[in-house]
Amino acid sequence: MTGVNDPDFGWKMFAGISVFMAVIGVVYWFASYEPAGTVMLGLAATLAGLCALYLRVELGRADTSTDHDDEQYLPHSSVWPFGIALGALLAANGAIVGFAFAIPGAVLLMFAVVGFVAQTRRRA
Repeated sequence: MTGVNDPDFGWKMFAGISVFMAVIGVVYWFASYEPAGTVMLGLAATLAGLCALYLRVELGRADTSTDHDDEQYLPHSSVWPFGIALGALLAANGAIVGFAFAIPGAVLLMFAVVGFVAQTRRRA
């Protein structure tokens, strides 16, 4: 019986959304020849596909895990994810405006990623 209680429900739902968005993207392209909307639909299909892939891989890990003392890894609360997001935002906006404006964002992004990785490695 399939439903919300089925362990495969999450990844199958996201895979279905991915296929649906891809089909709608193809139909949209041939109906309008408008590139921006087609790209957005393609990106939505890709994102849903990545979610489906992640959930499927995690489900496979849970099935093969025999150690019940194994805890799921969750990072400590920190400011680094905000720094990563801000650096990515500044780098992306700088890429639009001009390369010189992207450099500070890229530096902040690299600094925040290194800080986040260092923090997770120090985790007890």
